Amino acid sequence: MRVLESERIILKPVEPADLPFLLEQRWDADLTEYIIHNPISSHSQQQWYEKICRNGDMALCVFYKDPNTNNATLVGTTGLYDINQRHQRATWKTLRMAKEYQGMGLSYEASEMLMDYGFRTLNLNKITCDVFPENLSVVRLLERLGFQQEGRLQQHYFHQGAFKDVVIYSLLREAFHSKNGSQK
Repeated sequence: MRVLESERIILKPVEPADLPFLLEQRWDADLTEYIIHNPISSHSQQQWYEKICRNGDMALCVFYKDPNTNNATLVGTTGLYDINQRHQRATWKTLRMAKEYQGMGLSYEASEMLMDYGFRTLNLNKITCDVFPENLSVVRLLERLGFQQEGRLQQHYFHQGAFKDVVIYSLLREAFHSKNGSQK
């Protein structure tokens, strides 16, 4: 995958030097409240990285470009996983954004860039995302991007000591292009 860049955002594949930041995010209590996976060890993080390199998942780092200095700072992660070219679909793992960079519109901008790449370059027809229904900030982001709720899986994950429902959202290429006034 090539590097994607806008005026404020750079999306690029995860590299070994990024792993300590990702591990720190996985242990951040503010960020993990709604993340399905438990915090992991450094060794498990390395195994995850090797796995994504083998199976073609797009794990991406989100960098914020400071408009005053043009310096890029690693602020989050996102990605498309389970990419299926035959059925032209993928699963989106929503953004994890460092707390001090939340509320700046970066999540929406980076997400829109990733959706555009998925539909235009990867020729996907559908991108899905599952989310805990109480994760209102992600639900709002999904709806703003044009995702539609497809269904609810009851008690689907055991998370933080309780079974939790998950809501499945999807975005179709046609809806994305219609919303953004563009076509492939």
